[in-house]
Amino acid sequence: MEKTRRQIAREKAIIGVYQNILVNSSFDEILLFLNEDKTLRESEESMSFSHWLIETTLKNKESYEKLLNKFLKKGWTFDRLGVMERAILLIATCELLESDLPKKIIINEAVINAKEFCDDDSYKFINGVLSQVI
Repeated sequence: MEKTRRQIAREKAIIGVYQNILVNSSFDEILLFLNEDKTLRESEESMSFSHWLIETTLKNKESYEKLLNKFLKKGWTFDRLGVMERAILLIATCELLESDLPKKIIINEAVINAKEFCDDDSYKFINGVLSQVI
């Protein structure tokens, strides 16, 4: 099934946050990456959604990490997780806390992205953590 524009915008936001975590890319550098995507350039709504996700996530990154740390197994910290898992969790937490989208849809989208970009069982972990955030 073909991805919706919103799914593509979310996916690009995850990759942007991934870049920020991995190599400390600035918001402006991430915007350059987004502007290269044809689908986002064709849809102002999708581009705005992706911008909002990245900007809001980066602005609240510390508080989201503290929140997510509460739901990790004893002995684990957010920084021990894989970079892509962290990016997916941060974007999904942003959506859960800052948007009016149905919580089940947000978690489902995070699970779909985990299945595509992470290790085989990461989606179960991401589902479990995000289910506790709501």
